[in-house]
Amino acid sequence: MARPPRSALTRRAAPGLHHIKSPLSRVAYAMPQGRAHLLWLDYGQVSLRTAPEDRNREPVGPQHNRDHNPEHNPEHRGPRLLWWADGAGREMLASVGTRGTLLSVPAAILMQALPTTPIGEQMQRTLSQDLELSIETATPIAHLLAGYAQEKQSGEPGADLATQHYVALILLQLWRLARKDLVSLGGAPQGLSERFILMAGQRARDHLPVDAYARELQVSRDRLGSAVKRATGLSPRAYLHRLLLRDAMEMLANSGMPVSQVAFRLGFADPAYFTRFFKREIGQNPGAFRKSYRRRDLTGPQSFAEWP
Repeated sequence: MARPPRSALTRRAAPGLHHIKSPLSRVAYAMPQGRAHLLWLDYGQVSLRTAPEDRNREPVGPQHNRDHNPEHNPEHRGPRLLWWADGAGREMLASVGTRGTLLSVPAAILMQALPTTPIGEQMQRTLSQDLELSIETATPIAHLLAGYAQEKQSGEPGADLATQHYVALILLQLWRLARKDLVSLGGAPQGLSERFILMAGQRARDHLPVDAYARELQVSRDRLGSAVKRATGLSPRAYLHRLLLRDAMEMLANSGMPVSQVAFRLGFADPAYFTRFFKREIGQNPGAFRKSYRRRDLTGPQSFAEWP
């Protein structure tokens, strides 16, 4: 699907930047659905909760104990770098004395900022997940947020273009930081299986053996296999194959790329081997699979994001 021009996206929605400056009482910020949110949390703490009735309003002012219900996500304490892939209509509550910067990016702007390259695809997979990262090595993001704020306030010719590039650079730096963090035992509190899933989403097309994933995650192959099996119902190898097959099915169904190009895009050096792999797993060769979808009366592109 062709992306709309940048100018059209800018007219529809623009990123929002909010500075949290040591409030004297608790403050709530709206996190609308369809927007991703990056929080540079210098110090203090924040938590998430289900928003009241109006889920799409702009950030609101101090909330004087309006909601005592503790049904929200665990608290996050600074200094941390937090990324929420979708606000999902929640509110972020900043406690007294909290300082930080919150960048809210509409999904359309985010997609436009990602490059149409294999790296862009890796970035999309990583940024589709919530992240909590250390800011000790994230100084470039702090500088980029400051530059974005300066351009947004300047009113100079070309400021809109400059802010678009700043968003793209912020996303790139966030992706780089997540890549480094995911191989650290302490970098992903959700556990070993989540670190593997994140790494697999980025590296499946490299066709690394399972032993290589285990080495990078600093665990034995057996321990990795047990963790992934419990979380996904699949062995690490089968999970990697599922990712490759999902992407192959997307490309074959929704693009006109030759089978050989699909194979190369997925990291297969030999298109014939890709064909054998696909047929063994799916029961059809790639060409037959593509024809079977084109014969159907489809109203739009098919998605295999949840396959199988």
